[in-house]
Amino acid sequence: MASKSDSKNEKEEYTMGRFVKDVIEVIVPAVVLFLIIHTFFLESRFVPSPSMVPTIEVQDRFLSNKTAYWFHEPQRFDIIVFRPPEAAGSKDDYVKRIIGLPGETISIKKGVVYINDEPLEEPFITPDRAPIHDFPSYRIPEGHLFVMGDNRNNSQDSRYWGPVPFENIKGKAWWRFWPIHRMGIIH
Repeated sequence: MASKSDSKNEKEEYTMGRFVKDVIEVIVPAVVLFLIIHTFFLESRFVPSPSMVPTIEVQDRFLSNKTAYWFHEPQRFDIIVFRPPEAAGSKDDYVKRIIGLPGETISIKKGVVYINDEPLEEPFITPDRAPIHDFPSYRIPEGHLFVMGDNRNNSQDSRYWGPVPFENIKGKAWWRFWPIHRMGIIH
C-alpha cells in the first residue's frame, strides 16, 4: 500500500518536460485537425453587406461547405461563396444565390425573373426586394452560373459583372452559427 508521502512525490514529479509533452499530445493534433477541416471541408464566413437580406443578415456568420460540389453540380437557388470575376473589381469573396444555370436564358421584366421565357418562382424574394430595373435577355455560357443577391436592389451581382465560372466556386453556404437566435441551415 502506498503511503501519503509516495502519492505526494508522484504529484511533485510533474515536470516542465511532462507539461510540454502533454501540450504536444493535445494541441498539435487539434491544430492539425483544424487545418485539415478548414482547408478541405468547412470554412467560417460572414456577410459584410446587405445584399442577401433577409436570408443572410449583415454580419451573420456561417459555415461554408467546401465539399458540396464534389459529387454533383450546383443547383438553382443554392447560396454559394465564390471568387468574383475580374469584372467585379473585387478581391473579396462574394455570397450570392444561383439563379441561372449553364445554357439557360435569363431576363428580368417588371420585377420578375424569367428563365427561358418562363417566370421564376422565388419565394425568398419579398415584393419590396424585387428588382426595379429590367435586365435584357442573356444566355448563360456553359461552365458558368448567373448569381444574384436576395436583396436585389442592393446587390452587385451577375447583372453588373457577368456570370460566375464554376472554378470560382469555393463552397456552399450551409450552417449559420451566429447570431444564436438565427442558428440553423441556410436555405
